[in-house]
This record gives sequence, structure tokens and C-alpha cells, in this order.
Amino acid sequence: MSLAQDIESRIQILDIVNRYVSTKKAWVNYKWLCPFHNEKSPSFVISPSKNIAHCFSCGKGWWPINFLMEIEKIDFREAITILAKEAGIEMKTQFSVEQSERWKDLYKLYKEATEWYHQAIFLPENNTALTYLTDRKISIETIKKFQLGYSSAPRDLLFHLKNAGFDTSFIIESGLFVSEARDKFFGRITFPIANTMGHTVAFTGRVLTDTLPKYLNSPASHIFDKSSILYGLHLAKQSISKTGEVFIVEWQMDTIALHQAGIDNAVGISGTALTKEHIRSLKRFSDTIYLALDSDNAGVKATFASIENLLNEDIEIRIIQIPNGKDPDEYIKSGGDFLSLRKDSLSIIDFYLIEWWREYNIETLIGKKKLIEKCLEIITKINSQIEIDLHIQWISQKLWISIQILYDEFRKKKQEYGRNQRFEAKKEKEENNLETSKKYSPSLADTIAGYIYRYQFLDLFSSNFLYTVGDLTNGTDTALLSRMLLSTLDSDDIEMLRIIDLHLESDHTDANPELIERAFRDLLRWFNIALLTSEKNKKLTDLDPNSNEAYILRTEFAKKEKQLWLKK
Repeated sequence: MSLAQDIESRIQILDIVNRYVSTKKAWVNYKWLCPFHNEKSPSFVISPSKNIAHCFSCGKGWWPINFLMEIEKIDFREAITILAKEAGIEMKTQFSVEQSERWKDLYKLYKEATEWYHQAIFLPENNTALTYLTDRKISIETIKKFQLGYSSAPRDLLFHLKNAGFDTSFIIESGLFVSEARDKFFGRITFPIANTMGHTVAFTGRVLTDTLPKYLNSPASHIFDKSSILYGLHLAKQSISKTGEVFIVEWQMDTIALHQAGIDNAVGISGTALTKEHIRSLKRFSDTIYLALDSDNAGVKATFASIENLLNEDIEIRIIQIPNGKDPDEYIKSGGDFLSLRKDSLSIIDFYLIEWWREYNIETLIGKKKLIEKCLEIITKINSQIEIDLHIQWISQKLWISIQILYDEFRKKKQEYGRNQRFEAKKEKEENNLETSKKYSPSLADTIAGYIYRYQFLDLFSSNFLYTVGDLTNGTDTALLSRMLLSTLDSDDIEMLRIIDLHLESDHTDANPELIERAFRDLLRWFNIALLTSEKNKKLTDLDPNSNEAYILRTEFAKKEKQLWLKK
């Protein structure tokens, strides 16, 4: 038994899935919305007995190891290490064939780069870089905590990585180098960006002067997507879980400033709004989010977009507005008490009122009307009636307008919003149906193989099949069935049969043997008809219909058709 098989024999995928989504019992299985794509009706099925999960919408299947790899965006070795520890399996120093070759391991390469940059910033010849950080009131302890570094030479890191055993072409393709001649972050302070497991997946590099561009970022890769990675989450998650609160700031410097000030439940977004992927990660640890983004136009837009994404996520949303238009880093370094700003944090409606108050002149009838309409637009997107009522009452108090009038206007906008949503839902459903129709689904032959595998219908198949195994060997759609009949199934075939088995299990929740057998007989009849039609087309197409050979073939086909009719 391989290491992976040993782990998956001890670890239940349902236990792992339930760490990320709340599944519901569906007969012998469990179902929920697929965590890897957007859908409105559950098609993600988990089978405890088979220890697999499968989404019948996107067509993908998972086992404990590859599910953890995809949900956490970690590699095979990391997933193996985590699950082996949970399973109580002692890891060996060498992994066998399952371990990726070292030079192919992007995580190891980024770990080496992180350590090299970090060591470099403390070298005497790089004192300018260290002084830059300390002048910005970043302590040595904080520099070490966040593993900040410096790239002091265009090619030194390349030589170091090559000496560590990494392939040159792989190093260049890693995103750390512009070319073999120059480190991408040469002359810059480096900020390692880590995933939730604490493994570096990317870097941000900042110049020491006012040279543009001020910041450079690693490109997107299969281990790094800024829409799903939050800066500092690996350091903050324990504190976030303990307090139930998280502060969202922009970029690295604000995150570092908060942590240094003892506010270590802070994370940073990288120049974009808080995304659905970010929110999914944070909901595992917190139930209250404080948005403390910059007060410039970009920051205000990011706050608006973040609020939209947070609606209906069953999480408390508060907005912190820092006095005098400062960012968190500036405010803390000027002596401000950042935590005290929580008591004056704004609800989403307060934030909307303040921001739009600047745009509309509420001294005029039209200005006040537009402001109210803008507030009602956001409320129409909320599902909770309790939240809706509280927001409307608050608008009534703030803008001195009747609650009844607000509700009348709200209902009109809600109806309009509902119509638009239904239209969009219909459009999305049509697109999903079109997309789903293009995705893999078991062929007729694969489904028959699944029935044989699940219900032991081999004898039933043999007595009703009009052809031989040899007639199946040339078809791509019949390869799985052919190998099953020849008893030459490989490991990939077994995995595919397990997926088809789960599909059949979901279809036959009543487990009525008579209905199941009838369904199999119908499938087998259609399969025979398909093979017969193909045979007729192949053998009769080029023959003279009046020839003796054609007559003999038609007689044989008529006998087979009669057999099909009798077996109906």
C-alpha cells in the first residue's frame, strides 16, 4: 500500500469537506454547493462509503488528498504531510515515487528565495535597505516576523538557487527573474506573500526611492492568485479565530503596522476589493469584518466593492474611517490609537450616507431624493428582513423621512431588482446548461460498465448483449467497458468506475432492485441498437442494395432486430 492509499484509508473526506462547507445528508450521501465554482442548486456529492466527492455540475472528482490540495492551494507533498500527521502516520525521510523532484517544487524555490532575501537585508553592505525600514519605524522583530528582505544583486539569487539544485529554466519561469541576467526585485525591499499554511507563494518588491513603479508584484501562478490570498493571514488566523474579528487594510505596510502595534488580527488585500474567495477564507475564522481601507478614491471604491461582496454572507460589516484622511500606517505612527476607532466604526448605511452626502446636495429636494434612492438600491440586495428593517429605520431617522414612504419606495425597487435577478438567473441557467452539456458525462457504454461494477450485472449483460468483446475494442467510448469485460482494468479505470458508481447511487436512492434492473435492460437495449446501427451503416453503405451479399446482411440484421424486440 502506498503512502497516499494508507492516508486515504484512515482519513474521511467528509470530515475534511465539512471544515470548509456545511454539508447536508442526502440519503446515504451528503450534498452541498460546490466550493470550487458558483452554483445555486447543490450538485456537490460526498460519499462516506467510497470516500470520494464529485460535482455533477463541473464534472470534477476529489479524494481527501487532492481536495485539500485544491481548497488550500497547496502542493501534493504539503497535503500528504498534513493528512499523514492527522492520520497518525509517521513520515519517512524519503517519499517514494509520489514525491515531486526537488527542482520542480515551486514552494521550495520560493522558500529558498525568502530566506536568501531575508538574510541579505542584515548584511553590512545592505545597511541602506535595513535603515529604510527602521526609519519607517519597523522594528527588527517585525522584520523577522514578516521575513522582509532585500535583493542586493541582479544575479546572486540565481546562483544561489542553482547551487541549491534548482534547474535554471525552472528558476527563470518561477516569476522571480525578468531574465537570466536580472532578478525581478533587484534593488527592492521584498515582502514575502504566504498562503494560509505559511508557505511563500509570491513577493512584492518596493523601491527605496521615489522611482516608478514604486511596487512590483509576482505574476499569477498555479500557487498564487491575489484574489484568494490575504497578506498576513497565516500570522493572523489564530488571533482572528480567538477574537472573532478581522481588520482588512490595503497592502503590506498597513498590515505590518497593525501587527507591530499589537493588532495581530489584521490582514491586507493587494490593491483590490475583498473578493468572494477572501471572504470564504475569513468566514472560517471570524464573524465580524472591519474594513479600514484608504480614504482616497481607489480606497473608497474598494470599500464599496467589498461591501457588495460581503452582503448576505451572514457576517457583521463595519467600516473604519481614519481621521484626517490618513492610512492605518500613518495614523499609528502619528500616535493614534487604532483600536479606539472601532467604537466609531460605521454601518454600511452610515458609510453610504457619508460618502454620497458629499456627492448630493441634500439641501435640495432632488439631492435628498437621489441620496435615498442610492441607499435603497443597496438595501434591495439584502436578503434578511431583519437587516432591511433596521437599515430603513436608520435612514428614516437620519434623513427625517417617513418609514412608510421608505418601505413603499423600497418595495418598488425590490420588485425591479427581483425582475432583473430573475432575468439574470434565467440567462445564467441557460449558460450553465450550455456549459454543462459540453462537460464530461458518462457515455452509454461507461454507464453500463458502472451498472456491472455496482450491481454485479455481468451475467445479465452477457445474456442480453448481441455482440462480442472484440466488437468493442476499437471504440474510444467503449474502452472502459471493453477492459472490464477482459478483466484488464487499471487504477484509472477503477477511479472512473467509482465516480460513475457515485452517480448511479445518487440516481437510485430508492434502491428498488426491480427498477434498477429494468433501467439496466433499457440501457443495454439502446446500446445494442447503437452498435447495430453502426454495423449496418458500415457494412451496407458501399454495397449494391440488390446484391446477394446485401440481402444476406439484411437478413442477419433482421434477426438481431427481432432479438432486440423480444428482449424489450
